[in-house]
Amino acid sequence: MTGAGVVHVACGEAAALLATAPPPAHWLSATESRRLAPLQSAQRRESFLAARWQARWLLAQAIGGEPSQWALDAPNDAPPRVLGRPDLLLSVSHSGSLVATALAPAAVGIDLEVPRPGRDIGGLRALCCTDSEQALFDGLDADRSAAMFHELWTVKESWLKRRGDWLAPSRLQQIDAAPDEQGEIRTWRGPHWHMAVCTDASTQILWWTHEPAGARRWSVRVDGAGARPA
Repeated sequence: MTGAGVVHVACGEAAALLATAPPPAHWLSATESRRLAPLQSAQRRESFLAARWQARWLLAQAIGGEPSQWALDAPNDAPPRVLGRPDLLLSVSHSGSLVATALAPAAVGIDLEVPRPGRDIGGLRALCCTDSEQALFDGLDADRSAAMFHELWTVKESWLKRRGDWLAPSRLQQIDAAPDEQGEIRTWRGPHWHMAVCTDASTQILWWTHEPAGARRWSVRVDGAGARPA
């Protein structure tokens, strides 16, 4: 059941999700089909379809009914919308072979990152991290530095997605994140991925797929001021 203070979360392999789904023609909306049409990459098409099916599956688990009965809109440059249910808000993310979805009664942001080998973490840190965030990397070896960077990235992107804000290196440098036991952003780390969910600090997170251990909280400040309300 949904309700105040509950965010429903799911994360899984795109291929496995689509293996359990009916053919997309049976459940994909017209706006989703238009969003899908220009995608040329097979992986991007698979990720798009898997995220939309996972959103329907999550709605069925949390609210009821069959996944294919839930109708979603697909506005450009925005998360899917549940048609006829303005009280239900979605956020989706995909990276590598994985997709993740959050469902809530209020604005929510989710971000999933599967690190790519060979990334210039030092260069990305200089481009995207604030001076105070750079201190979080002190004493870390290359592997732990990469893990910290990707966790920070998901923290910032989930915060931006909750607010419908834009993502660019210059914007990321305006967002200062720090570990905070009372923070509104929670992170998880899987074997080869990082994920963050941004919601109210008091909100319960309810996982419908396996919940990884090791979650921690973060808070964000912008331009030296407190984070804006959602």
